[in-house]
Amino acid sequence: MDIWDYRKNFAYDEPLGPDDERRVALNDARGDYSRQRLLRELGIDLVDQRLRDIPSGKCVLFGGHRGCGKSTELRAIAAQLAGPERFFVVFIDALQVLDINNLTYADVALALAEVLAERVEQAGIAVPEVFLTPLREWFNEVTRHTALTTSLGGEIKAGAEAAGGLPFVGRLFAKLTAAIRSNATYKTEIRENVRNSFSRLARGFNGLLSFVESEVGKQGKGRSVIFVVDGTDRLRGGEADDFFIRDSHQLRQLRANSIYCAPIGVLNEQGQVGQNFDAIVRLPMVKLAEKGDSAPLPLAWRILREFVHKRLPVDNFDQPETLDRLIAHSGGHPRDLLRLVKLCFQEIDRGPISAQVAATATRHLTNEYRRLVQPEDFALLVRIDRAGPEYAPVSEQSRRLLYDLALLEYNSYWWQSHPAVRALDAYRAEAARPAVPGDGSPGA
Repeated sequence: MDIWDYRKNFAYDEPLGPDDERRVALNDARGDYSRQRLLRELGIDLVDQRLRDIPSGKCVLFGGHRGCGKSTELRAIAAQLAGPERFFVVFIDALQVLDINNLTYADVALALAEVLAERVEQAGIAVPEVFLTPLREWFNEVTRHTALTTSLGGEIKAGAEAAGGLPFVGRLFAKLTAAIRSNATYKTEIRENVRNSFSRLARGFNGLLSFVESEVGKQGKGRSVIFVVDGTDRLRGGEADDFFIRDSHQLRQLRANSIYCAPIGVLNEQGQVGQNFDAIVRLPMVKLAEKGDSAPLPLAWRILREFVHKRLPVDNFDQPETLDRLIAHSGGHPRDLLRLVKLCFQEIDRGPISAQVAATATRHLTNEYRRLVQPEDFALLVRIDRAGPEYAPVSEQSRRLLYDLALLEYNSYWWQSHPAVRALDAYRAEAARPAVPGDGSPGA
């Protein structure tokens, strides 16, 4: 095989399943993160792998940087949660079923109902009509006198008058989520109607969920139900605050155990978010060194070398130091490390990747970050880098820098600017200035 044959392994927007042969366990190199801690929070005894303390409506936020491996880790968590003595897992990829660039709690509620119906049908669980009628009637009321009613014609009427069963109810919810995702004509009208009748939807959903939870226990398919929702970490700014802070009480009306993927900036609003959710779990970056210390942490470097070599064998680099240069420039960010190798591919048709090619790739990544950092950001970034690990000033500016990956968060939740940012001339010029006493950072 030549280097062209390995390019497909570097599709960095593609999360890996638990059994993917390219998957490398990064968690030991992240520092203060433990999947076991999350499982115990959800009531699982790890000795006998059994759900001992059955939760009721527990809602967990699982967050971290874009590209740090959240989606891959969530799939591994979902696989470990699933089992007859643990949970009946309903996994939702919001990127597939929702418009993640324009998302509200109403959209997510519809998706939960849609995918729950689909999973229950796949599991062969029969649901009595008494638990479906409230949802059908709610759907009929919400879509009455709307453009969507005209579009669907007699199908809605048939569903309202006949017992269509769980598959039909699932299709009705799928039509709502599809209309919101792809049709601006319906989007605003449907959302407004859903919000105005959300309590009624929640009652119907909770009734169905309660029956399903009792049934999966009887049939040996799990001791409770849990939803794992990926993709909602793509929300940013005001939309993220609406979903995870201002409107979260609406979503909590759905009495479902759930894990929601959250953007890094939301996690730093600890006071507000901590009141709305039962637990907050952070997935830190892979830590290459301690803050302010140039000594490499051997475990992290070994794991990230394996992370690349699982996708591209070692003989595709001219020397080990070439890969190490890419690792250092990634800052321990898994997706950026994949991006750097992919940038190397753009420079060559035949391997191995040389030191010169790696240098070109790092320069290209630095140029990409140039467009994300504003002139006024460099002073803040330098102050953070100069300060000790306890200095992490939360503001709209720092939340934006965290979201854009110009600022990276490591275990114990200290911050440091991305190496690609530190390579920018504007950063170096700011770093060359002496620290100003009283600028707000410790030790200034």
